[in-house]
Amino acid sequence: MVITSIGSDFARNHAAQSLSLRPFRLFLALAVFFVGCTNAISDKDETADAGADEVPAGPPPALVRVQSVKGELIAPVLQAVGTVRPIQVSVIASAADGVVDEFNEEVGRFVKAGTVLSRLRMKSTNLALDEERAILKARESEVQQVLEPRKEDIEEAVAQEMAAAAALANAERRLKELTSLAVRGAANQSSVDDAQLLYDEVKQKMLAAQAVSRRVSAGARDEEKLRAKAQLEAQKKHVDWLEAESEKRITFAPFDGFIVQKQTYLGQWLSKGDPVVTMAQFDEVEVEVLVDQSFVAQVNIGDKVRLKVNGTPNLTAEDGYWTGSVHSIVPRSDWQSGSRSFPVILRVENKMGGTEALPIPALREGMMVEAEFFGTSMDALLVPKDALVRTSRGTFVFAVNERTADADPGVPDSVRQVLIETGISKEGWIQAMGSDLKVGERVITEGAERLRPFQSISIMAEPAAETPAETPAQ
Repeated sequence: MVITSIGSDFARNHAAQSLSLRPFRLFLALAVFFVGCTNAISDKDETADAGADEVPAGPPPALVRVQSVKGELIAPVLQAVGTVRPIQVSVIASAADGVVDEFNEEVGRFVKAGTVLSRLRMKSTNLALDEERAILKARESEVQQVLEPRKEDIEEAVAQEMAAAAALANAERRLKELTSLAVRGAANQSSVDDAQLLYDEVKQKMLAAQAVSRRVSAGARDEEKLRAKAQLEAQKKHVDWLEAESEKRITFAPFDGFIVQKQTYLGQWLSKGDPVVTMAQFDEVEVEVLVDQSFVAQVNIGDKVRLKVNGTPNLTAEDGYWTGSVHSIVPRSDWQSGSRSFPVILRVENKMGGTEALPIPALREGMMVEAEFFGTSMDALLVPKDALVRTSRGTFVFAVNERTADADPGVPDSVRQVLIETGISKEGWIQAMGSDLKVGERVITEGAERLRPFQSISIMAEPAAETPAETPAQ
């Protein structure tokens, strides 16, 4: 019963409060409605008044400058960086083992061909060479003796032959006398037999003397001559070999050039093949340039190439550029490391300063060279470089839409966006490929960054060329 009574009292109090606030809420709603209607009527009146004066206009035409597309015969030009290097570089090595006994050359010095660069100790080599030369003289004497008998030997042999002939004649006379006496009975048979034996003995001695005379006159046997000649020839070869070994102990400069590296010192032990110095020849130098595969087909053997060497201009040329010629094209790139460029070897005639004894080359090994190659000329469509607009979608130019004959002169010009591929550049122009642009068509060179396709433009007049003011007469 108590609870029911409390709830009834709360309901009656809430209803009384709601009735007391109802007039205030109604007044607030009417005030808001009135203000909104007033603002709406005011805005409507202002819009109506403005519309009565003018219609809202669009954005004004964009101010731009234009330039005409041109066609021209151009040649592709490639600029690449190369390095100077000598054509001939040689590591001069020792040809024998030994201790360096003479070495006076320094790095950077110019030497002539045949200059002694180093000399090893020669005492043992010289002693051996002297011994073999003495043996060679003995061999030469032996051959001379075998090939040409002495005059005295021939005379002796002839004299012995003549003595044997005289003895034979005497023995023959004695035999005939005794034989005649024996027939008459005046001599016994024993004396005749003794005379016969003496005659036979003397005759054999004469035959031997004749053979000796013929042998001495004819000289030695062919076999002895061949043996003597062979021994002499072998000794000559041995002496030549020792002389060559002796020359190996002396290192000579093989050509006129500069010592660019010293690799031994006085008193140092050198083994066969150890380097002594490194020499380079600079009368003519090479320049190796890496040419990309997109241009290498334009390079040919014998082509002339302009070369610029910073700090070392060609004093004999008016522009200071050097001229090289293509000597060879290496048909292999370093593709394994990702390079698609091919080495092109240029030959350049060097210039020498200084004196004849101490020349100074203008082009030196390791210098950086900027090479400029010229390709085959071609017809190209050129646009100003200032007309290019580069975006993530490609390279564009904005071309002016040409007016038709019945176009309204009051309507401003408009532009269209043209996608192009750029090619060869020449001064402030660049080749435009893959588009419908034509020679003489105008493209935007200033203000293109703010344009949109088919936007209206206003072309600014080109500034008049300034003419020099006339000097007032004195």
